[in-house]
Amino acid sequence: MTELPKFERLPINDKTERDDKEIWQPRWHCFCCQDTGQIQAHLVRLIIPDYDPHRDRIPVCQSCNKFDNYHLKEYGVLDTRFDLYLCKKLDAISRADWKQVTQKQFEMFKQCVNQASSEIAQSHSLSRKNRTSNDEREVQLRKAELEAISPEQWEAMNKAYLVGSNKDE
Repeated sequence: MTELPKFERLPINDKTERDDKEIWQPRWHCFCCQDTGQIQAHLVRLIIPDYDPHRDRIPVCQSCNKFDNYHLKEYGVLDTRFDLYLCKKLDAISRADWKQVTQKQFEMFKQCVNQASSEIAQSHSLSRKNRTSNDEREVQLRKAELEAISPEQWEAMNKAYLVGSNKDE
């Protein structure tokens, strides 16, 4: 048996493109049909509540004209009742939903990062417990007391504690 040749990879995507880019910015332009030409089923159900994608006619997006199977129109399987105005409204609804979903995902990831940061900080902390509300209040009081000390008082304390200790030697 002869040995097969070895080829290098030929990636389609640019190396700088991230796989999770679609989470934050979708690749499609029309949110009504996601550039397929067929209106998304969850949006169709806003207009036709009992819509069944397996039994009903295919609702065609008039907003982007991406549906490429118009030869199906002669067979009567396309639903063209969704006009441009309605498709634009469905597009706006889907964009708002997308924004809300990405905001929720961002909040979820932010919460995970905060929790992980807290766990890391706790594992590296000298005290092995979180501050209670009383502990936090005491820290804030001490901080306020230190911030209230005037520069003249700081200088007097410096002389009394640091400079004064040199006199004894």
